[in-house]
Amino acid sequence: DTFFRTWVERYSFLKDGQVVVDSPQGAVDGFKPNFKSEQIDKAFFVPKLCNHCKNPRCVQVCPVGAAYISREGVVLIDKKHCVGCAYCVQACPYGARYIDPSLSVADKCTWCYHRITKGKPPACVLACPRKARKFGEINDPQSEVYSIVRRHRTSELKPEMKTHPQVYYVGLDREVR
Repeated sequence: DTFFRTWVERYSFLKDGQVVVDSPQGAVDGFKPNFKSEQIDKAFFVPKLCNHCKNPRCVQVCPVGAAYISREGVVLIDKKHCVGCAYCVQACPYGARYIDPSLSVADKCTWCYHRITKGKPPACVLACPRKARKFGEINDPQSEVYSIVRRHRTSELKPEMKTHPQVYYVGLDREVR
């Protein structure tokens, strides 16, 4: 199996009412057409990653305290203490955690903690070819993220879970949440 810390999912809403979500190889090789255009009512792409929740289920269920929230509010894993039980994998409502097959411990997106603590953006923000990913302090009026959240309709994934994710989407259709 191949695992990704961040990936892109394609949502295809067909005219017959069917909804198809796919992410071949995490979208590393892009997306090939999956339906004829006349079959599709609408389609869009959604980047996925750890949502770095303020109330993370993964931290709550970790029996050894390996999952934790840093002082900056980033949800992390202490790989020296993780026992690979996968409780956090099961608890994550966003499918963002996995057991690293080579280390037998939990892994996930860290928002490139090693970078952001030095004032640099996460690698996915730098690598995004359409500049659709943004990173910043939502409460800082000087931050681009602050400005975006105030100018556009934003939403979070699965708000009913009450995990209070810190990842926001602009213009996300209600069907995805």
